[in-house]
Amino acid sequence: MELGLDGRRAIVTGASRGIGAAIASALAAEGVRVGLVARDEQRLIERASSIAAAGGPPAVVAAADLRTAEGVRAAMARCEEALGGVDILVNNAGASPFGTIEQLSEAQWQEAFDLKVMGYLRCMQHVLPGMRASRQGCVVNVGGVAGMLASPGYALGALNAAVIHLTRSTAELVAADQVRVLSVHPGPTLTDRIREVFAAGAARAGVDPLEYARQVGAAQVPMGRLGEVGDIAAVVVFLVSDQAGFTTGGGLNVDGGTARGLVGG
Repeated sequence: MELGLDGRRAIVTGASRGIGAAIASALAAEGVRVGLVARDEQRLIERASSIAAAGGPPAVVAAADLRTAEGVRAAMARCEEALGGVDILVNNAGASPFGTIEQLSEAQWQEAFDLKVMGYLRCMQHVLPGMRASRQGCVVNVGGVAGMLASPGYALGALNAAVIHLTRSTAELVAADQVRVLSVHPGPTLTDRIREVFAAGAARAGVDPLEYARQVGAAQVPMGRLGEVGDIAAVVVFLVSDQAGFTTGGGLNVDGGTARGLVGG
């Protein structure tokens, strides 16, 4: 299947590791020139080197703190200038701590909101005028199934619900300009962060957190395993391609059937 992505320009936030790094590499494999944004400059440089070693186009590195308006402005401007424009934005930076509303501090709420909601919003505000003017472009906001599956132990999952609303309202705003805005919602995925999620259970079971995570996936996820970062990346690459050109406003769960509701993202 020809995706029509060769020569396009993308910015991927949270691209230093995990899902964001996998998305950046998958886009580059399709001939997309990628701007890599995250706080850890050394990890970004390593990801850019990995993309080059795999034969991908030269990647742009922009280390920045996307919790701040200035951080977003600097990173977006750096990438847009170096790439010569932006056709694709993947908002992915935004890990937030687990805990109930009684356990999480106000500072933790504010920091997570500044990154996951305001960071996404500001990045979109930067790229959308150019996309609308050129009458083409696609934004994918990476949320999470916690935006649809409330649980007391992850109160900050509420920010993923905000991402769903922000995606849908923005998609309707820019649809007439042929700009698409979508969301993708991973379920439990094998990343470095999974160690935090399953640390307590792994300790009680006396096994490595990753092994414990695999056991949980086999027992609780309908498809019998946890997600891999490549599962998420493959979906994002398809959604930003010409093959998904009549798709906007909605969300796609990439969760092995974990979100068992009737209403998707």
